[in-house]
Amino acid sequence: MRQPELTSLIGLRDRVGDRLILLRLNRADGTRGYMLRVGTGSVFLTARDLDRLSTVIRFELAANHFRLVARAMWLLILCALVWLLTSAATGPLFAYPWSN
Repeated sequence: MRQPELTSLIGLRDRVGDRLILLRLNRADGTRGYMLRVGTGSVFLTARDLDRLSTVIRFELAANHFRLVARAMWLLILCALVWLLTSAATGPLFAYPWSN
């Protein structure tokens, strides 16, 4: 019986220093599986699991981008409110030469 063949697809390190490795496992019967190793733990995945994991990662990246845009919008709203409150209390911050 032939031994399974391992092929490394991804090898990364996270912020903590743990290694993240994705291996493709080609079995003797022609089927293919995947093994995800993080630090000292590992989990076996099918192609469908890997596809779903890819979808989740893409969704999280898009959500992270949306959070950044939402924070920028809140900052603009806060700046506008501060400007309105200071201009109401002290008069206009910028005066044109033709204004009274």
